[in-house]
Amino acid sequence: MNKLWTNLKSWYGVLFLVLAAGGVLWFVLNGMPYINKLRENWEAQRLQAQWEKPYREDTYGGKTPEETYDMFLDALRKGDTTLASKYFIIEKKNDWEKTLEEYKKQSLLANFVKELEDTRKIWKKSEKSTDLTASFKYEVLIEKGSKATIDGQEVEIPAGNYINESVFTKYPSGVWKIEGL
Repeated sequence: MNKLWTNLKSWYGVLFLVLAAGGVLWFVLNGMPYINKLRENWEAQRLQAQWEKPYREDTYGGKTPEETYDMFLDALRKGDTTLASKYFIIEKKNDWEKTLEEYKKQSLLANFVKELEDTRKIWKKSEKSTDLTASFKYEVLIEKGSKATIDGQEVEIPAGNYINESVFTKYPSGVWKIEGL
């Protein structure tokens, strides 16, 4: 009887090991995809937060598009092209800093400011403006055709009426940034 009991005990051990191995196998087949999905979601959230960080931390701009535009003009009047470029969206900041610095070198900054001030007087808010974007349209009359150099290429600008747009974007930090003039 003792021998039978010992054999049964060892069979219980084998049965336990088989069930444990089956449980591990089930977890690997069914649980790991779930864990991998959790890890992927966590990684995506981490990357999203990392991508959004500069937008959340950017505090250059006003509480309204008009305030941002006025701050931009004030910086230009002072000749501070670096500060003025900080009122643009992150993707365009460096390009505008180079452009504004070039205007400054060629003594065109005062004319540019005057043009922007005149533009501000004739702005009309677009219907497509939302809580996160604002668009202001204005009409420009070019009486005499001219040529301009843009990105190293000479472009002809014919005379005529043109409808232009100034576009602003609201950042997660709550400030409005210039997307385009």
